[in-house]
Amino acid sequence: MESRIIVATLLLCCIGYTYASNMPDYIQICHRHDPELSKCVKQSVHNLRPYLGNGIKEINVPALEPLYIGDLNILEGGPSGITVKAKKLSVYGASNFEITKMRASIQNKRFDFELVLPLLQGEGQYDINGNILALPIKGNGPFVGNFTNFVAYVRIVYDVKNVNDVDYFELKEFGLKIRTGKGRLRLENLFNGDKVLGDVINQTINENFELFTNEVIAPIARALEVKFRAVATKILENFTYNELFPV
Repeated sequence: MESRIIVATLLLCCIGYTYASNMPDYIQICHRHDPELSKCVKQSVHNLRPYLGNGIKEINVPALEPLYIGDLNILEGGPSGITVKAKKLSVYGASNFEITKMRASIQNKRFDFELVLPLLQGEGQYDINGNILALPIKGNGPFVGNFTNFVAYVRIVYDVKNVNDVDYFELKEFGLKIRTGKGRLRLENLFNGDKVLGDVINQTINENFELFTNEVIAPIARALEVKFRAVATKILENFTYNELFPV
């Protein structure tokens, strides 16, 4: 009986080693019954970071540097009475995240984690019209923003689907919420280039940066959610469940 257990253990180890040896360098496998699974998944995601900036062409993972979002309706009237639109929006620094908390559950088919984005830079074109903190604001032109220590909360729910007797991940849900941090924003060409009025508005925005970003962060978070979900889907669909999480 004892010899059978030893043989079975050796077979499992060999199978695990075979999976690991056939995987590319950017994938770190995690055994699904690892008592420290959450720690392993965290390390596995961190292991991916150096490859995400330029993308992974062999499995069609798009580059995160820059993360091109394009055109985005950020605010459209509503209680604040202000309309904000961004065009040709690009974000730099999205691949330099740091996972601070991770909870992985194979039983519940779910990953929940918190990550910090130490420094993001956004640039593009803006169009704004309305009132900010009782001040009228109107203009369009280029903008640049620096954002530090934003926190993202990510929830991934998956299923395991069988295709031709092979199990694969199926992403069922990918949710992302962002808690704003600190930063600075510069809108050029406010009030048709009136420097005095433009400086007043930019100063007001930056003195109330958290309040302003809390107003506009929801649609930005949804746009980032779409981009990150596409990355996660590409990675998961290119490997089998047993390759990524062997027994």
